[in-house]
Amino acid sequence: MNQPPSQLPVSSFQSPISNLQSPTLLTGVTGFIAGHLAERLLAEGVRVRGTARRPETFTQTFEVSETSKVSRGIEVVQADLLDADSLRRAATGCRAVVHAAAWTGGPELSEELAWRTNVEGTANVLAAARAAGVERFVYISSVAVYGLNCAALIDESMPTPQVGQLYPDSKIGAEAAVRASGLPWVIVRPASTYGPHATAWTIGPIAQIKAGRLVLLGRDHGLVTPGYIDNVVDGLWLTLTHPAAVGEAFNLCDDRAVTYREFYLAYARMLGLESLPTVPAWLALLARTAPANLLRRLLGRPPIGPWSLHLRRNPSQFSVMKAQRLLGYTVQVDFAEGMRRTEAWLRAAGRL
Repeated sequence: MNQPPSQLPVSSFQSPISNLQSPTLLTGVTGFIAGHLAERLLAEGVRVRGTARRPETFTQTFEVSETSKVSRGIEVVQADLLDADSLRRAATGCRAVVHAAAWTGGPELSEELAWRTNVEGTANVLAAARAAGVERFVYISSVAVYGLNCAALIDESMPTPQVGQLYPDSKIGAEAAVRASGLPWVIVRPASTYGPHATAWTIGPIAQIKAGRLVLLGRDHGLVTPGYIDNVVDGLWLTLTHPAAVGEAFNLCDDRAVTYREFYLAYARMLGLESLPTVPAWLALLARTAPANLLRRLLGRPPIGPWSLHLRRNPSQFSVMKAQRLLGYTVQVDFAEGMRRTEAWLRAAGRL
């Protein structure tokens, strides 16, 4: 009996990475998701070329020698999202591109440069991909594009209106450029991706808990839809290889939401704590007042926008049913196991 397409083995797909002589380009290969995807592509026998503004940071990210990485197939080249020529050189000869490099919300860039990095930078990568004649372009966006949506379950059919905050709005702008590119594109929207080497959702919370700066907001029952990194990489592999992925957007995360309280207490227990400091939930509302945001600007920190406040009080789970239906995506590592693996890495890395 013939299997439905979503259950066919990857080897049967006509995919742009089936020719192992042509590299797949990963922008921002020194980053968390792209770095793990590079490891997966190597394991599958795919040549990998990665861009980095500072290639020397590649070895610092994954704590291995540059020689061993390059000998296994990763070619790290210097390129900048706002340097179109460097991107064209990087994409030459590639059959697929995964665009992961981005400004992710930190205070290190001005608002103008942050917007240009995410929107103009994506346009530059798209132009380089067109010039190279790539057969698939995968853009790593974010569930932030759903903005202030309060639906119980958010899937890819939901609208993505701008909310007046730089990070989600720049991702929405970048998605629009991808859709208009004329390339065979796929848009991926990860949620709260955690695991080994994750900064925002693993290393950051651990550091904050150790410093006594992570506090719960009342019951803290806002929802996080976590995505253990191995699950997300499984999904990215499918977006690169499955014919049904082209022209579609996919949420990529786990299939179960947890509360912020549950998520952060999992890290606290790794440090031998059974509770975290708690403040009244209404205090979060003060963070968006004009005096509070003025103080943040004086301290060189971005103001708290409407999406940031919504994120912590989020009532929604992000659905992966579309990826399951079209791509055969499955969540192999559940939250408990993901946290066990994350704790093992944190201990080995000396962060606990």
